[in-house]
Amino acid sequence: MRIAMVGIKALPPRYGGFETAVDEISRRLVKLGHEVIVYNRTGLSSYGGKDYHGVTLVTLSTINSKNLSAIVHAFVCSLHLMFHRVDVVHYFTTGTTLFAPLAKLAGMTVVCSVDGTDWQRGKWGWFARWYLRLSEKLATWFCDGLIADSPEVVRYYRRNFKVESFLSTYGMRESASQGSEALSRFGLREREYVLFVGRLVPENNVHHLISAFEGTKSDKKLVIVGDDPWGKRYVRSLRSTRDPRIIFTGGVYGEGYEQLQKHAYLFVLPDEVGGTHPALVEAMGFGNCVLVNDTESNLEAIGDAGFKYRGEQGAQDLRRQLQMLLDSPTLVEDYRQKALNYAFAKYSWDTVVRQHEEAYGRLLGVSEFADTASTSAD
Repeated sequence: MRIAMVGIKALPPRYGGFETAVDEISRRLVKLGHEVIVYNRTGLSSYGGKDYHGVTLVTLSTINSKNLSAIVHAFVCSLHLMFHRVDVVHYFTTGTTLFAPLAKLAGMTVVCSVDGTDWQRGKWGWFARWYLRLSEKLATWFCDGLIADSPEVVRYYRRNFKVESFLSTYGMRESASQGSEALSRFGLREREYVLFVGRLVPENNVHHLISAFEGTKSDKKLVIVGDDPWGKRYVRSLRSTRDPRIIFTGGVYGEGYEQLQKHAYLFVLPDEVGGTHPALVEAMGFGNCVLVNDTESNLEAIGDAGFKYRGEQGAQDLRRQLQMLLDSPTLVEDYRQKALNYAFAKYSWDTVVRQHEEAYGRLLGVSEFADTASTSAD
């Protein structure tokens, strides 16, 4: 199969979950014998080559705008594909599917990855929220198939749009890094810090985490990995904390990111919007004890291999659970192994790639690949 992937910022991945997913999926699809093209946005990758582990990179221009960059890039990519046909065009996020009809007019099968109610994110203005909500409906109209990253998202599209989605969760990366240089860079010691990884946006509730941690009694530090170039006011408010135990690293990628994950005492995810959070899956895969906001997606993601707090209580219950875990190193160690075992059993990139290959095959009617693709989430 010839497969094109549209909607990310760039490979190699340095921006978020979808970039990492495209990186892992595209390279594995190539190893399975497929031809894969990934569209990058101009100026967002320092990688100068067109061949990336066998994946063909096509770099096209867009405009520098929080609300319009992805949409304009999707339009340019869709036009390009009309003259460079593939079998399957895979759009990542519903907001990029407005121009999917161009691909369909050219006779290509269209797939979209959906990851929850993106329009609920606080970073968007009213127009972007309206468009993203509309784009969910557009995806059900224009796409031949949807791929959801959690059972909750499958149920959301079934309930609201009466359509079924293929279910394919996120994968767990296996760390190749054996070092600890990133810890030295930020003045950290192994198992002596609590970790958050994600965009610094209001719906990720980092302000709740900071408030909760400020109320704990512990010598451990809180390490916040991430940034948001479009939300400078919110980021400044977070950084205004006077607690010297709280460290902001900005974005950390590659081996540095792996080292911070591997050596943390505890990983905390206070987010309230979206499907399966990639950093949560990776935290479990790195053998972290995890504490999450009790959203449906988060609870489905961790099963019985982690801890939860009541998100509707904000920082109050989060502080209680944090203090309990900070005071319980033996319990944390037990759940570290439990999370690792759970992640190895449930989250595998090889399985994710087979699920994508099978979904593509089913939509194309290619029986060789279409035997086991799942569209259920009960």
